[in-house]
Amino acid sequence: MFTKLHFPQSLLFIFFLTPLAHAFINITPPVIAEKEGTSLEVSVGAKYNRGNTDNNEVSLFVKSQYDEKEWLLYLLSSYTYGESKNIKETDNGSLHLRYIHTIEESAYEYEMFAQTEFNQFQKIKERHLLGGNIRRKIDFAFEKFYLGVGGFYASVSPDKVTSFDLKYETVNFNFYLSFKEQIKSNISLSYIGFYQPNVETFSDYRLYQTLQLQTALSQNLTLSLRLNYEYNNKPYQGIEPSDVRSVLNLGYTFN
Repeated sequence: MFTKLHFPQSLLFIFFLTPLAHAFINITPPVIAEKEGTSLEVSVGAKYNRGNTDNNEVSLFVKSQYDEKEWLLYLLSSYTYGESKNIKETDNGSLHLRYIHTIEESAYEYEMFAQTEFNQFQKIKERHLLGGNIRRKIDFAFEKFYLGVGGFYASVSPDKVTSFDLKYETVNFNFYLSFKEQIKSNISLSYIGFYQPNVETFSDYRLYQTLQLQTALSQNLTLSLRLNYEYNNKPYQGIEPSDVRSVLNLGYTFN
């Protein structure tokens, strides 16, 4: 679905793919019936260094969500572009659609999701996911705490197919936990973590973790620091298995 795009064309592409106004812009666990109606959140992150380090990066995140009493639907989109000494070093984007519905007379909810993404510097031309989960809210020390289990189908294509870098299809388990803690009235801490092993061999797996500290500057304006850790124990040839990123975001929510 995604082809090799260049900035600013890629940025415009992501804008036009989010007309509903979605791995995760605000990682706070979504709660069914917490609110009703449509909301839109837009967040921009940037990095600019000059001197001994010469690089810059810009990120755009958009989340659109629609809530009803028994279900919710949200769409996430993200795009990040970066350069170091005028040479492109970051170029990735994703779209994620998720539907969550209560399971009658129980503490459980089911989720269905689809995702598509690209990452030029992980040699991923396109990666498509389709799957579902069962999640449960747990009464724990945190304000919100969810555990989820499920699975998904994945199709991954490299930039160039070789004897080392193949297009492949897998079925993966999906285990995750997500929580939010309100530290002060205007400061919150959120976390989401995924463990996604191949159903045929658990030695083939991915880990995703995101920790976010967010402060409300006003009713609609937020500032957040996000730390991301991603690990793929079987990346394409020449790619490091782990990625660590920190992003400072300024976000605005339209209610």
